[in-house]
Order: sequence, then structure tokens, then C-alpha cells
Amino acid sequence: MRTVLMCRLTLLFCVVLLCSSSWAQRTNLRGKVTNDFTKEPIPFASVYWKKAGFGVNSDSSGHFVIRVSHNLIDTLVVSYVGFADVFKPFRNNAKDTAEIEMVMRDLKQGSAVEVKSKFSKGLRWWRNVVTHKKTNNPYKYTSYAYELYSKMELDMSNVNKRYFTDKKLLKPFAFLLDNIDSTSDHKPFLPMYMTEALSDYYYSVDPHRVREEIKAAKTDGMKNESVLQFIGGINQKVNVYENFTNALGKEFISPLSDFGDKYYNYKGADTQYIAGQRYLHLLFTPKREGENTFAGDCWIHGGNWGIYSINLNISQTADINYVNRLSIVQEFRMGADSAWMFSKDKTVIDFTPFGKEKLSFIARRTSTYKNVRVNDPSILQRLAMNAQKEEVVVADNARDKDKQFWEKERHEDLSVNEKKVYKMMDTIKTIPAFIKYTKILTFVFDGHKKFGKIEIGPWYKWISGNQLEKIRMRFDLGTTEEFSKNLRLHGYLAYGFKDARLKGRFDVTYKLPGDQGITLFASYTHDLDNGRTRYNDEDITTDNIFSQLIRRKGVPQKFLGVDELKFAVTKEWKNKFSVQPFFTRSVYETFQPLPAARTLFSRISQEHITNAEAGFKLRYAPGERTFSRHRKEIKLKSNMPVFEGRIAFGVQDLFKSDYSYTRLAASITHATRIPRWGKINYMLYGGGVMTPEPLPFMLLEIHPGNEVYYYNKQSFNLMNRFEYISDHYAGINIEHNIEKKLLNLLPFMRKSNMRQFWNVKAVWGDLSETNRKLNIQDYYYEYRQRSLRGGFYTEIGTGFENIFKLLRIDLVWRNAPLRNIPPGLNPNLFKSNTNDFGVFGSVRLQF
Repeated sequence: MRTVLMCRLTLLFCVVLLCSSSWAQRTNLRGKVTNDFTKEPIPFASVYWKKAGFGVNSDSSGHFVIRVSHNLIDTLVVSYVGFADVFKPFRNNAKDTAEIEMVMRDLKQGSAVEVKSKFSKGLRWWRNVVTHKKTNNPYKYTSYAYELYSKMELDMSNVNKRYFTDKKLLKPFAFLLDNIDSTSDHKPFLPMYMTEALSDYYYSVDPHRVREEIKAAKTDGMKNESVLQFIGGINQKVNVYENFTNALGKEFISPLSDFGDKYYNYKGADTQYIAGQRYLHLLFTPKREGENTFAGDCWIHGGNWGIYSINLNISQTADINYVNRLSIVQEFRMGADSAWMFSKDKTVIDFTPFGKEKLSFIARRTSTYKNVRVNDPSILQRLAMNAQKEEVVVADNARDKDKQFWEKERHEDLSVNEKKVYKMMDTIKTIPAFIKYTKILTFVFDGHKKFGKIEIGPWYKWISGNQLEKIRMRFDLGTTEEFSKNLRLHGYLAYGFKDARLKGRFDVTYKLPGDQGITLFASYTHDLDNGRTRYNDEDITTDNIFSQLIRRKGVPQKFLGVDELKFAVTKEWKNKFSVQPFFTRSVYETFQPLPAARTLFSRISQEHITNAEAGFKLRYAPGERTFSRHRKEIKLKSNMPVFEGRIAFGVQDLFKSDYSYTRLAASITHATRIPRWGKINYMLYGGGVMTPEPLPFMLLEIHPGNEVYYYNKQSFNLMNRFEYISDHYAGINIEHNIEKKLLNLLPFMRKSNMRQFWNVKAVWGDLSETNRKLNIQDYYYEYRQRSLRGGFYTEIGTGFENIFKLLRIDLVWRNAPLRNIPPGLNPNLFKSNTNDFGVFGSVRLQF
């Protein structure tokens, strides 16, 4: 009996033990709290049961472990400052005890985060951070180097799944639905594009030098070296310790700036211990709407007041276009000497070109840093290899790294979504519909259509009109990269139905292989000048389908006939200094209402206006970056001035040239920011033509005029073309974009997108007596050419841009005083028929 009893007790003990063991497995719930927008973990979030009433905080990596609620059905709540609470219903059973992910998506509505506090400890914490900025700023060193890993992902957000099943055009892409992020059913997004780069980065403060050596790049087939420059980190530094930081070309005031209390409300939340160190949680929100500020939070070391991590979200009313959300996350680590160093940067931008809640694009860029060295002499030795202040060098085998290399060398593992991107990119490029749609969009927006080795277009120049030709037809033909990566041939034929003349152009551009920076160019043109300004072959000409729709009324269109042969060689060094020797031979023809060519002859034996000119152009654009395309190059200027100079000589009797002269010209252009007061652009220029004999007006300086209602930044918009000419001149163009600084003084304008600007354009000029006698005559058709006669022509303007995030309106006033009129002449002969006030419009696509 006792044996049976002992067996029963033993069995009961085993059952209880097994049950308690099984229950113990279900008493804890593990999970992770993440930010749905940045995909970063949220540290120290509050996690608690709604009914049971107890909870925990997530740790510094966002993970948490919480005891399961004693209620059969309960709701797990996650709360964090700045975010709307997240609720997850939970049933207490074994199935739900696996690790879960709590995703925080929506920001709290309202201008401030409510934190209960009896005193303004947040303001005191901020003051201590500012006091210790010089000590804790990781950019305090004179030089540093590190290994940089950067990755960039592009996702399509707010994807409507029905589009891929109901829309005929999108059905070929239905397979993309398999890649939609499973954790984001609230607003599903589709991973679209991914790049990675691993580089060695070097930097010095004085003198300012930056060198990035990209040793590995995963770019999915992109072969253009200039594209790789933008994948690296040379333009990606954000320093929250500075008073100002830039995002998408806009200036934002840092919450850690010396005068942050004028722009932010600060509130102290709570304290936490990380690895035995005490950290303070500081919250900040904008004081006013309409200013470029952030809302967010940061964790501050309780001992030395250094920043451990900071999260910045742009204000909902910040002055930035097409961006619904922008977040900057920065993490720092403290070394053994208590000095802080950057550890990780992440920027996430939600682009909304079609409006909120509609299809949008999310760009995520992450940079991590390893092996950081500071003030090491070897850094300066490496920077001494630079040919310019900022330089990117791409290793020849950078794109050849295999999967094993990346798995070993990348600083952090790819997420599930990032892995999907690579797989999807390999698939989508093989779909015929994708190839077809890409070509259609390229043709519509770029204007050109490729057929293997050749291309046609632009389509908007196929038909146009003007008073001389009435209807003008034009057809362009050029070669593509498939024909040659270094050689481009291009030409067009045009025909005017009224003047019954065939016109055209042929040009050749050849870039020597390698990085020699040498380009050869030759062209022959037999056509009208079509509004092109001399020396600039990239001007938008008037022979397009839209030009006649926006011409100012009452202003006759004026043309020169040009028969021109041109040769040029350009050599550009890596420091962005270039020299371009050139030669041109031109024969000019005039059409009414311009003066007849025969009235401009300077000698009796002359039959044509023929000119041969040789010279060279110098250009220095420090810090400029070039985005190379087969058809042309896009130059992205830095915040440093650009200098240009030009000297040319007219050679009489060379190829039947009729003229001898020396021409000089120089200019300085610069775009920079004024802290807290917007952006300013200016250009200073001047020049002259020295000659012993009179020259026809087309060989002098023709001050650029504008005869359409579309505002032209490089021209005088109330000046007619060919209205003023000079043989020596000097001028200035300056524009100050105040952005919303003044408009924000009006409370009802703070939520407006409009921005304000003012500008001044002025030129001084004169003509020698011999040039004045040859050119300044009273012509018919209410047209006159004029000299400034040693006076100033000035245009003052103001207006508003970013109207509906796209339009710009310029109000322009003109002042052209009459000076030095010879005695006895009627002043009305020198009076212009151009209005002294005008309103112009333009389109500016900008952030």
C-alpha cells in the first residue's frame, strides 16, 4: 500500500513539475519595438498590459521581456514620446508566446509632446549640452579617417494592391506583390532599389580636404563613375552639434544650437541606465509653425553631457516640398578616454510627389563607421594625394566583389526587405513591359528616343513657328553609347516654309579615353541664331513648339543668320581648372527689323560680315561635381565661387575675315547661404572689345534681353533682344531668396508654402564714338538699337516662388536713364518702347 502511495505521489510530482515547466515557458513574452519609418529599434519604450496593469521598458536595442498577463485576453500597449500608442490584442496561449515585433508608425498629432514635469529640467539639460559641445563634438579634431559602409534603399509606399491586379498596364508586375513588406500592412511598401558601398574616408579641417576611396560598390550594373561618387559618403555628413544642418538643400536649426531655446521647447522625461551609465531623456518640439526645425528626442550622458543618440523629425510645417516625413537618426559611442565619436547615421525621407496618402517613395540611407582614427599624420599624407579639395576615387575592381565578400565586410546584416530588393531588381529588368514603359517615359520627359546606336529628338523641336519662317520643321539625329562611349555625332536639318530655306547643323564631340579630361569638339552651323546667347551652345532656343505661346505682345522677333565653323579643345584637370582654346569663323546675315547688313560695312570693298576669331577660355570651379551623361554633362556647383575668363582675337584676312580686335571678358559666380536668412546668388562680370576700327553690333557685347513672359535669370527681362550694345561694360546680378523669414511674421502665412525673394540686375556700358556712328541709327518698324552712353541699366525685382510647390511669379521694374545725349537731339529718339514694369512667370521644381 505504501509502495502504491509513493508511486502515486511520484507521478503527481512529475505531472506538477511538467505543468509548471510548461507554464514557465509561457510566462514571459519576448519582443522588439521598432520605428516603422526608419526601421530602427526604439530604446526604452514603455510596454505594459492594459488590463493587468504592469509593464517594462524596452532596452537600448529595443528588445523587451514581459511577464504574460494573468488575464486570458488582454491588450499589450507600447508607448513612446512622440508616437501614437500601439495596441496589440493578445490571447494567453502557447501560440502567442513567440517573439513579436511592435511597430510604431504614427507620430502624435499636435505641436508639442506632453511630459509631466514640475520644473523645466529639460531647459537645464539643454544648457549643459551646449556648454559641453566643444568637448563632446566628434568633429572637434583637425583630421580623421575611418572605414565607411553606406547603403541606400528606395521603396514604393502606399501601394494599392488592386492596381497590380485590376490595371492592365500593371498586370505584368503583379509578381512584385510577393515582395511587399509583411510588417507594414498599415501602409504597405514595396522595396524597389538598393545600393551599397564600402570605402576608406579621410578628412581634414584646415586646410579643408576630403578624400574617399571606394573599394567596393554594389550598384546593380551602373558603370558610370560619376554615379558612384553619389553613392559614397562625401556629401552625407550631418553634425547635430553645429548650429545649423542642411537637409535637401534647406537650412534647419539644430536643437543643440547655441540659440536653440529661441526655436524649441525642451522637456526632460526620464533617466535610464545603459551598460551601467546614467542617461537622460530630453524631448524637443518647435516653438512656432512654419520654421525649419525638428521635433524629436535624444539621450544624454548624465556625466559628461555627450549625446548618445538623437532622433530628428522635421516639423510638419517646415519649408520643404514633396516631403511628408524626414527623419535623421544619429548614434555615438564613447571611447575609453570619455571622448565621443560618431557610430551610425541614418536618414529616411518620405517623398510624396502626388500628395499625402497617395503613392509615395521612401529613401533610406544608412552610414556606419569603423576603425576611426583622429589626428594621425598618415591621414594628411593620404589627403596630399588629392588634386582637388574633395575627391572620390573608385577602385577598378570595386564592382567585382562577390556575395561572400559582402557577407563578411558589410558592417551590418541586410534586413529581409533589403535582401528582397536585390532579388527583385534582377527580375524586373527582364520584363518586356518594364523595358517598354521605361522607353516611353524617357521619350516623353527627355525628348529623345533611342534605336540602338542612334537616337532621334527632341520631339518638342520637330515643329515650331516664327515671323520669318512661319512654320519651321526640324529633325535631329545623334549617336548613342552603343555607337561609342567616347564619340558622339549629332546633326539636324530644318526647313522654313515662308523663307523656303534649308538649314542645319552638324557637330562632333570626342572624349579621350581614361581620365585625361580632354574633349575635342567641332561643329558647322547654317541656321538662324534662334535666340541663343553668344558663347553658350546650351541655351534654350526659340525653335520649340511652345515658344510662340509665351511671347510678349508688340515685340517683333529678331534673327541673325549665322554660317559658323567652330573648333574647340577642352582640358580639365582634377582640381576643376580647365582651359579651352577655340577658333570660330562666322558669316552673319541680318533680317528685319535688325539693320541691313550693308549698312554695317566698315569698308567700301566689303560684301559680307565675315569674322575669324581665335582665343581661349579659362574656368576654375573648385568643389564642383560633374554628373556625366552621353549627351551632356550636368555640373553641380559647390558653395565656392566659380571663376571664368576669356580672351579672343579677331584676325583680319584670315579666311577672308574683315576685322581685327581683342576681346576680354571675366566673371565670378557664387551661391551661398546666409545663416537664418536664406540663400544668395550673385554674379559679377565685365569686359571690353578693343579695336582700331568700328565693328558691327554682332561682334560687340549684346546685352541679353528677354522677349517672352517666362522669366530668365540670366537676362534682363524688360530689355528687348539687341536693344543695348556696348564695347566695354561691367555688371552685377544678385538674388536673395529670403524663403519664409518675413512671411512667417504673419501668422496666417506660416502654413503657406510660398517663399519670397528680391533681386537686382544692373549693367554699366558705353560705346566708342566710331562704334556708335556705325551701329546707332534710327531704323524702321519701331525698332532702335541703343547705347547706355556711360549710364546704368537696372532691373529691380521681387516676388513669390513655390506657389503650389511649382510656380514662381516675378514683379520687375526697369530703370534705363538717358545720359550724355548730344546737345540739340530730341530725347524721344532715345526713348525705349519697352514697358517699365512687367510680370513674369516660371516653373521651379525644387525642395
